[in-house]
Amino acid sequence: MKKAVLLINMGGINSVDEVELFLKNMFDDKYILPMPKPIRKVVANKIITSRIDEVKENYKLLGGKSPLTDISKSLAKKISDKIGMDVYLAMRYVPPFSKDALLECKSKKVEELVIFSMYPQYSTTTTKSSLEDIYDICKQIDYAPDFTIIESYYDDSDFIKLIAQSIIDATKGKDTKEYTLILSAHGLPQSIIKKGDPYEKHIYATVGAIKLALACSKVEFKEIKLAYQSKVGNAKWLEPNLVDVIKDSTNKKAVVYPIAFTVDNSETVFELDIEHRDIALESGYEEFIVVKALNDSDEFVEFISRRIECSL
Repeated sequence: MKKAVLLINMGGINSVDEVELFLKNMFDDKYILPMPKPIRKVVANKIITSRIDEVKENYKLLGGKSPLTDISKSLAKKISDKIGMDVYLAMRYVPPFSKDALLECKSKKVEELVIFSMYPQYSTTTTKSSLEDIYDICKQIDYAPDFTIIESYYDDSDFIKLIAQSIIDATKGKDTKEYTLILSAHGLPQSIIKKGDPYEKHIYATVGAIKLALACSKVEFKEIKLAYQSKVGNAKWLEPNLVDVIKDSTNKKAVVYPIAFTVDNSETVFELDIEHRDIALESGYEEFIVVKALNDSDEFVEFISRRIECSL
């Protein structure tokens, strides 16, 4: 049986010209804006109109694109070389889209697809949305492969060890007892959590596992805090908000790790390393260290490859 792998993610803007496409596709997602489609379209248009210019300017500060696609391509190639299978990117909102990958898999007569979620914690707004997109496209193109799905790994001990080691490496030569470790997760409206989305529980589990892993490595921080970033609009979102955590902290040395992301993107390189760094500096911080995501590191390649091989 011929097999291939899909790495699912929301996607990263590849040029400033893709900003509108990304926003339109994201806000047309029923899991992002859970409301009847006609109302969703009106609300989406208002949000896009109000945000598009600002988002474009933000991406210009990043050189005109997100780093996510290039890093993901490198990651996919390394995994493919490791396991001897074709590995495709299947992005939700911008190219390379899931449909392109599925059409190629169909043309190559791939009979089993291993879907690996690049979202460590499961949410309806990320993993479920991406999976349903794949199922819908398969129906459209009359393609019926077998699926093996690795949908989350938020408390996988090997995954947690990689995060802990990344934090340790980023603070090498420093007295960690002088620093606050902020574990930052992408936020969600509380209304989505109340409908049964497990994301917040998964985030808590990730945080607890990281604390344990650091303790086992005898690495001690002054304090470890959870925060949520990327809030949009006036609705009530998961708390505490990262901005408040930064401003309210009496300790002015911080290390930030993006626990909801495995690949660096605009939320890490712009929000954390530019926007929130500026807020920290304005609040009198002496140091504000943003740790890179796992990206295409050899250790993360090994982790994903092992999870894929164990699933077959």
